[in-house]
Amino acid sequence: MRRFYQESWQGIPFTTFAYTHFFHLADAKFYAVFYEELFRRFQNWNDLPEAWRANKRKDARWLAKRLERIRTAKKEGEPVRVLSIGCGVGYMERVLLEEIPEGMDLYLNEPSTVGMKWMRRLIPGSRIFIGEPPDCLSPDIHYDVIYLSAVDYCIPQQQFDRMLTQLRHMLLPGGEIICLSASLLVEQSKVAGFVNFMKNCIRCLLHYSGIRRQQFWGWRRTREEYRDTFRRSDLKHIEDGHLDDGFSTYWIRGE
Repeated sequence: MRRFYQESWQGIPFTTFAYTHFFHLADAKFYAVFYEELFRRFQNWNDLPEAWRANKRKDARWLAKRLERIRTAKKEGEPVRVLSIGCGVGYMERVLLEEIPEGMDLYLNEPSTVGMKWMRRLIPGSRIFIGEPPDCLSPDIHYDVIYLSAVDYCIPQQQFDRMLTQLRHMLLPGGEIICLSASLLVEQSKVAGFVNFMKNCIRCLLHYSGIRRQQFWGWRRTREEYRDTFRRSDLKHIEDGHLDDGFSTYWIRGE
């Protein structure tokens, strides 16, 4: 695992609305204020950067094809039940609803209720869980697919292990957990680790001198670290690969 930092997202510099922390992850208050600023600047999903939307659209359509296969294997009239962990502004979920307008029960989770502004127009409140998963989720609902798209980076390893283990118990028979990662760490050699350590020392100096403030954003994981995490969570039939979405997004799934 390797720490990494961000200065902005969706073109919004963090220093314009919040105090950035070099050693602490962004908390719920940070995201609430960020989403308020995002909704002030953008009126709907179509205002977001095209390259980002194109990437998410391709990822959502890849996921929709998997969901369609599951749906066709179920009894007639029985919907495929899906849970999105950390859905953010919900653009992927909007595309999923367009791709599968019938026969899917989509549930959402997001730590910040502010971020659900646009999705509340499409999803009933009874299918939205606000808070940290799995604690905020209903123990009575089970899913065919639970997916995490570009959110695992901000989850500490011990918490990630616990989350996947508990989410596994929320799967229906034959169900799967899918993780899409936009933060795959390709190289983790000793030399690369030392170089990254030195870079972080420089970042720290620049941050506390006020020259270039950055927010500790999370961790990059290697492919083997993802596979080990899924194994520790007792997930079986693990598969992984890369999507042809313009960003070579890494995916891994297990049952």
